[in-house]
Amino acid sequence: MVVNRFCLSRSALMCSLALFGMSAQAATFNFDGIGKLEFNADAAVKGYHLSNGEDNNPLVLPEDKSGVLTRVRLGINMYDETGWAIKTRFLGFYNWAGDRRHSGGSGTNYNDGVNNDSLSLDEAYLEYSGINSWLFRVGRQEANWGYGFNITDDRRDRILAMKTMMLDSGYVGFLGIYDLRFAEDFSTASAGNKEFTGDLSMYSLAAIGNYKGLDWGILAAYFDGSEATDFMNEVSNPYYTHYFYNISPYFSKTIGDFSVKGAANVILSDANKDLPIYFWGNNSWSGFVEGGYQIVNRFQLQAQVAAMGDGGLVGRGWDSYSMLINSDPRNDINPVRSEFFGGFGNYNGNGGKDGVLFGMRGNWTPIEKLKLTFAVGHMDMDTYNADIFRDGVKSTFYDLNAVYEFKPGTTFELRAGYADGDINDTAVMSTIRVKFG
Repeated sequence: MVVNRFCLSRSALMCSLALFGMSAQAATFNFDGIGKLEFNADAAVKGYHLSNGEDNNPLVLPEDKSGVLTRVRLGINMYDETGWAIKTRFLGFYNWAGDRRHSGGSGTNYNDGVNNDSLSLDEAYLEYSGINSWLFRVGRQEANWGYGFNITDDRRDRILAMKTMMLDSGYVGFLGIYDLRFAEDFSTASAGNKEFTGDLSMYSLAAIGNYKGLDWGILAAYFDGSEATDFMNEVSNPYYTHYFYNISPYFSKTIGDFSVKGAANVILSDANKDLPIYFWGNNSWSGFVEGGYQIVNRFQLQAQVAAMGDGGLVGRGWDSYSMLINSDPRNDINPVRSEFFGGFGNYNGNGGKDGVLFGMRGNWTPIEKLKLTFAVGHMDMDTYNADIFRDGVKSTFYDLNAVYEFKPGTTFELRAGYADGDINDTAVMSTIRVKFG
């Protein structure tokens, strides 16, 4: 019984860590007396076209853009027989732009929005799991939380400790996390013509688990930045953050043909009590709930509603049911996203203030290898600084998607989306994905 309980604990630990990034499968080579070596790789090629129509956003010109981008990743993990592991993943990412090596061997910065071209160490961390039901990680790690409503596929310079406990009806894991979000000493960048003056760190405690099929989690985090100076050419950090608390719960449950999931973000801060110059420097909230029903074996109907107040936080990678709104993970870039549902607190900028987004989606699998989805929804969001930027965003969206699996790990996806009203954009994108190991 002790052995079985240990195995269950390890399985629960591995399932839980899907939140924080871990390859599900890999090609493994064992070396007697030394350990094992794992390899995995994946690639994606996206071709896209976005037609920007006339809308109410003065920051976006009504023009079309087309292109192709490629992302290739190679993961190498090394384990010894005492619980130590070194886990790495290399990333190559670039927009097709022809010969442009004048910018150097690895091109320009990955996320500068112009002539993107990057070669980087995507993940690199040291892991120890030699103590029963404990796991420790130090280094560059993947970050996910709340089904993307908080963060999706981001990277963190992180220290993580996790303890997993098995229960009669499931398991629970307790986590302590430290993230260095920004280090002023190592930064040569600036926000426009403004210089950064301090560091930004995150300290958090979290719990995740499963109780009789109910997946749940809750995160309590504190972000510690620096106070803005009196000089107009200086800001605290690129996140414009002084301090705030973030509480983020999530849950999901399937009962027969019904499923439900949801998440929320609560921000607590009074950093903006005198002057609204910080992101998330005031109390704000956001949340979503999604329900699903498996009508027949090959057809599922889903519906969701999301809302935010006072500039609530919504992750850019959250699946809004529209390829034009959010649905843009940090490291699986969606090049046709043209609108964002979410705010920055009551910061004096072009972020969302209060809003609601609701949608309905059908998922149909006519044959085993083909999945079709179609969605419709509506977004209604008020913004700050209506006199300077725009007075809000109201739009109804439509989305069609087809994914064909040639074989396990190899898919072709074709997606099209349209949003009317204040967004007034149309997009189409094709994606080929291949996974090895």
